[in-house]
Amino acid sequence: MDEETIRKIAYRLWEEQGRPHGNDFEHWLQARAELDAFDSDGLPGSVASSVAPPAPRKKAKTATAAPATRTRKKTTSAAK
Repeated sequence: MDEETIRKIAYRLWEEQGRPHGNDFEHWLQARAELDAFDSDGLPGSVASSVAPPAPRKKAKTATAAPATRTRKKTTSAAK
């Protein structure tokens, strides 16, 4: 099972489901599952298990850093 075959099946699934936005990871997993049903040799470490799905896209975060605070050590002077 190669990545190009998975990509083609995932694309077909995407079209069949009406081209929904944001389901690429699910389509990729479903395509792999379809191929596993046909190509599974049942051996760990096979080519089928080495093809990783695409990483999910990260949403941009607008994080603000917390202001740094300083602490001052109190000193006491002893008068003699």
